[in-house]
Amino acid sequence: MVSIDTPEHLVWGLFVRDVADLRPWTGVDVPPLVPCVPTRECLPPAARSEATAQWGSWWQRELARHGRGERGYAQPEAALGDGQELEDLFLTYRLDALRWASARKCEDTAPLHRGREGDVVRTVEGEIGRKARPFLLTVTELPVAGPFGLRASPRHVVVSRTLRDDPAAYERWLTPVIRELA
Repeated sequence: MVSIDTPEHLVWGLFVRDVADLRPWTGVDVPPLVPCVPTRECLPPAARSEATAQWGSWWQRELARHGRGERGYAQPEAALGDGQELEDLFLTYRLDALRWASARKCEDTAPLHRGREGDVVRTVEGEIGRKARPFLLTVTELPVAGPFGLRASPRHVVVSRTLRDDPAAYERWLTPVIRELA
């Protein structure tokens, strides 16, 4: 089974990252949101450095939670060790992030993609000469720039809308993942 989702809390987190111009190292450079979020000078350099590190930790944790199928939104909280700088940014930009994410829902291209992952599974089944073993795969689609794909864990991938909008590129990217799971 393949589940496809665009979790608002991850989009909100990317909004905060982009609006505050945080450039954390998270193992993979997730591209900026599309359309572009204007940067606002909202932190002094020392606080930006702290918020950047805090955001990177929060992002990795939230991405892992989503990949495990956990739902809900874990807003950064200083009391939970996420850091006051990051909590303040989320509180400051919460409504802007919500408005931005809501506008993206109107642009959702999901109907264009219905069945695409199933087509890849059927193609792989033809290659291997048998039905795929039962598996779960979470596909997290994000409105970020360019054709982007990340295998966050064996059963969780993160892709850009741009990658999913290109059937041939998406199939090339996704086929090895499905082949391994099948």
